[in-house]
Amino acid sequence: MRSTNNETLLREGIPGDFPFIDSLHKEEGHALGFIPKGVYLSVLEKRRIDQRDRWKYSKIYITEDNGEQTGYCYVSFHGEMAKVFQIVVRKDARRWYRATLMLSRVEEEAMRRGKKGVEARVAIDLESNLFWRAMGYEPIKVLTSTWLNQRESKSKRPLFLYQKLFLPLFQQGQKTTEKEIEQ
Repeated sequence: MRSTNNETLLREGIPGDFPFIDSLHKEEGHALGFIPKGVYLSVLEKRRIDQRDRWKYSKIYITEDNGEQTGYCYVSFHGEMAKVFQIVVRKDARRWYRATLMLSRVEEEAMRRGKKGVEARVAIDLESNLFWRAMGYEPIKVLTSTWLNQRESKSKRPLFLYQKLFLPLFQQGQKTTEKEIEQ
């Protein structure tokens, strides 16, 4: 899939993408949650790691510009909602259209799989909150991170849980009658 600028290619990740993902993850570690190496490898290599077959319900998307990797997105389609765990673009290539291209693919795949919507957890202090809101995602609650960060210590960083729902509210049981919808 190419973007309208005819330069950015979006594709599924392959095993050869791991060094790029690992490098970008380390470079942007302050903004990203901790994800063990085996998680990426399970998805990229389509093999069982840690008794889990993540490739069956997860994807890693890669953006490329002029043959160079410029970003990646790690997403899970397990459960009712698709969950974006990481979406990151190299600093020198940081433009919204690359992240938008990846997020659009996530949304298309989530709809194809019959998911209710997409969600993501984003640290409150990150500039990327502007991106998520601009893409139509609503912060529905504030959470405290319970994941281990890259230094293997518990992070107490507050996070927004963003959601974008695909179905009208009345189809999700939140509004059940015409009268409730009009109010």
